[in-house]
Amino acid sequence: MAASLTTDISVAGIDGFFYDLSLAVHRERPGIGGEPVAVIVVDRDSLTADELASTPRAFFSPFWAKLIDGLAQSGVSAIGFDIIFNYSASRFPALDARYDHNFLDALARHHERLVLARSAGLELAPPIEAAVYDLDTDAGRDQPAAVAFVELVPDADGVQRRVGASVVTGDGQALPTLSAALLARVKAPAMPDSVLLAPAAPLEAIPTYRLIDVLRCLDWQPAAVREVFAGKIVLIGTNLPEEDRRRSPDRFMPPTQALPAGDRACALGRLGASHPGSGSAPGVFLHAAAVQSVLNGNIVRAVPAAGRAAAAVAWSICGSLLGFAVAPWIAAAGVAVLAIAGFGLALALLPFGWWLPVAVPAAAAVISMVLAYVVRLLVEERRRRRVQAAFSYYLAPSLVDRLTEHEAELRLGGERREVTVMFADLSGFTALSSKLGPEELMELTNLYLGLVVEAVETTGGYVDKFIGDAVMALWGAPLSDPDHAANAARGALRAHAGVMRAKAEADQRSEPGYTIKIALNTGPAVIGNVGAAKRYNYTAIGETVNVAARLEGVPDDYGCPIVVGPRTAAAIADRFVLCELDWIRVKGKADAFSVYELIGEQSTTSPAEHVYIARYQAALERYRAGDFAVAEEFWRCLAQHDCPGGAARSPPWVMANRCAELTASSPVHWDGIFVKTTK
Repeated sequence: MAASLTTDISVAGIDGFFYDLSLAVHRERPGIGGEPVAVIVVDRDSLTADELASTPRAFFSPFWAKLIDGLAQSGVSAIGFDIIFNYSASRFPALDARYDHNFLDALARHHERLVLARSAGLELAPPIEAAVYDLDTDAGRDQPAAVAFVELVPDADGVQRRVGASVVTGDGQALPTLSAALLARVKAPAMPDSVLLAPAAPLEAIPTYRLIDVLRCLDWQPAAVREVFAGKIVLIGTNLPEEDRRRSPDRFMPPTQALPAGDRACALGRLGASHPGSGSAPGVFLHAAAVQSVLNGNIVRAVPAAGRAAAAVAWSICGSLLGFAVAPWIAAAGVAVLAIAGFGLALALLPFGWWLPVAVPAAAAVISMVLAYVVRLLVEERRRRRVQAAFSYYLAPSLVDRLTEHEAELRLGGERREVTVMFADLSGFTALSSKLGPEELMELTNLYLGLVVEAVETTGGYVDKFIGDAVMALWGAPLSDPDHAANAARGALRAHAGVMRAKAEADQRSEPGYTIKIALNTGPAVIGNVGAAKRYNYTAIGETVNVAARLEGVPDDYGCPIVVGPRTAAAIADRFVLCELDWIRVKGKADAFSVYELIGEQSTTSPAEHVYIARYQAALERYRAGDFAVAEEFWRCLAQHDCPGGAARSPPWVMANRCAELTASSPVHWDGIFVKTTK
């Protein structure tokens, strides 16, 4: 007859581990306590005793008959055999045909208080089943009331925490298990569909006695047997280490110690653990524990689904708050505390008959914490990008990216680096301010400054700051650029071209517009954060920057749009067309140096421009030699279109006029140096 066990297996895995641990940590249980159950075991000492050693267990029926009669006379409530009698010794030809007679008679006499074991695949021997059959109560039943199933189904982790009340047969009938049948024999409260074992002590702490000791006491001192077993349900099985052992929920409890018999004439001492340290118990003790749990009211149930869901939600909320509020390692520690708190709550509920599975709430806290932290990261990343985008209006995007990736740079101080500095000034602001309103003037100024910024950034430069209608820019910082001088020259040419194109379009519309003057200077500078402890400005400082600032006014002196210092000129001379304008000495610098007009890239300049430069240099040599009249003649010719190399450029006119002034004044000490004093 096929059968399946009816149980509710829900405590396993992590929950099972913590459930078993909680049983060992907290010994208080619901119910009345007491020891209404006892176990008699076939152990190694019994099998080797003089009385039993010569008899195979298959032929123990005389001893079972003596035990049943003796226990019945001692006033036990019920007797359950966790031993399946699937054979009859009388069938062996070598034995007397009446070998089992006393055993069968004992079964028949006491069948109302007996329960014999069977399993789905192993039935009782027909003579034995017939012996316990009751004509009045068992008529029409599939099996006698004195026969029950001993199937035990472990949880998913292999631990036997539940004992079911019934098994379901192939035709749908629910038949009782050994535990349920024994309870029915003593008319105890009905066994729940599944008993979750919650022992307060190891399972083998149930009063346990050797078979041989009980048999001897029945001969020598029956009153001692009555004293020990009267009124109890007695289960009989084995406790041999190699037979019918199950991993049990008492696995974390210390093993039971044996108790001596005391001063009794016969040795009915209580046994201790049969296999200490194994984490297992004989199957008979699982049935005994289930019976004792029902009789004592020690019934523990899992908290209902609504309660478990509420706990999971509460822990999830706490995990989310931790993920949003604190650093990850603190949040992880907080989740660990939540898990411990969940275990503490489970311990607190255990004496009231409830077990709170802690795995789902703990997992909910962990998952919620992780998800909250992921959301937090996404929100912070989004906020960082918004701030980064906002700061990109004030700082160069390259600098914003660098600072977001390297927070260590958010400090005062800097480094020495070779850079090229540009100062670009929109010309005509004063005149326009008298013609335009503030809003129109600001809009126009921003339009032209935008052209300069675009030229700087498209050539890899960094706009350091706006100074009214002027722009300070760097190449070579914050991002390293080994060709910073050439890129700065391209940026200056592009800025000039963009501004002049916008000015020409404005002139065609008879609208106001700006022109521009630009100065470039290359050299070492200190690059980094300057300012106060709570207010930084990423910039460049040093002589290179100061000279660039002084050069900003030089285009006005010579009437050219772009001038560069000597180190810039040296760095780009192989790719750009330059015209040396003069020697100058600027305020704050004792030594004179050459300044150059940046005309364009070599690939875009015409032969006429090269002729212009050669003739300008010839005039400059005469000028420096003090031959002002010849130099003036060369420059005035060069300023005419019909002169070879002549062009509509202002520097020749400026230098020719200066020569005329010098001729008139006839300087005594001439060093060829123009002193720039406007800045």
